[in-house]
Amino acid sequence: MFSLRQSAVNTTAEPGKKLGVLFGSDNQHGKLRPGEDRRNAGGTTDIRLLQSGDGDDFIRLNIPVNFQRLKARPSLAGIGVVLNLITDADINPVVLGYAERFLKGFQGRVLNRPEHVLQTQRDKIAARMAGIDGLVVPSVARFKGRPNLAVAAITRAEVGFPAILRMAGRHDGQICGVCADMDGVLRQVDPKQTYYLTQFFDIRQPTGLFRKFRVFYFGDRAVIRHRLVSDHWNVHGPDRERVMPHLPDEIAEEKRVVEDGLPALPGEVQRILSDIRAHMPLDFFGVDFDILADGRVILFEANATMMFFPISTDPRFAFGHKAREQATAAYDAMIAG
Repeated sequence: MFSLRQSAVNTTAEPGKKLGVLFGSDNQHGKLRPGEDRRNAGGTTDIRLLQSGDGDDFIRLNIPVNFQRLKARPSLAGIGVVLNLITDADINPVVLGYAERFLKGFQGRVLNRPEHVLQTQRDKIAARMAGIDGLVVPSVARFKGRPNLAVAAITRAEVGFPAILRMAGRHDGQICGVCADMDGVLRQVDPKQTYYLTQFFDIRQPTGLFRKFRVFYFGDRAVIRHRLVSDHWNVHGPDRERVMPHLPDEIAEEKRVVEDGLPALPGEVQRILSDIRAHMPLDFFGVDFDILADGRVILFEANATMMFFPISTDPRFAFGHKAREQATAAYDAMIAG
């Protein structure tokens, strides 16, 4: 089990020290030039935008894929806390390895250490969370798109069908499809690509709609970002304005949950989320889940590559600004230590 206290031996930054923000991607080469902004590289998150005050009051630390060949590397001088925004182990394993070595010997705090991010691939998280009482964790297989490797990995992970096929590193609901059987998987895979296959559960509500909660953790503080419903199982942010405007009861329930936070959820759900927090090897991350009819929680995913923004401009969903206020307070407290 992961202990947040163990990850933060140096609990405070020295006075006058700055925040260093670590960016980088396996798809980027070369030194960051003056005026060039690489904050939107693949395999990252937008949670840095939650920072209160001057959002640009930090030192950029860029790790490109050719980091080892750079003559001039970033300096950690004057930095007390490093916020690692290289968050996806599938997209950026090379630069995460470089970042781990770059930070060795750093005496300040590191939020989401690179070596911990490397432990958060979908299949590794499924294995890590599988023993939590009351948590349903769909089985996950990771494999290169060669038929023999696919069959072996799917069989070993005991993934049942139907199952969701997606390329590794894809987010925002980008999937290859829902496969009815092994043949459906093998017809779609490309030997050059790496995939995840996740067992599919049809968990629509009695209303016929599908639902998804998202909770962000900043240290030990939890913030409910949203409670969405959709007419499709692949629930995502744009569904709010497409589906929910004509569902006042659903809007009211999301407002209640967002404004009240974790206490708005059943006690058993709060306990399960606390167990997820304890098992997660990260300082900040998001959890997507739903609550089943019997009170158990089904895990969709948990990782640091989740987006907090955008916030709806529709006045019916103005409570999204409350979620941002709560998240900013939690983010600032995490940075402050």
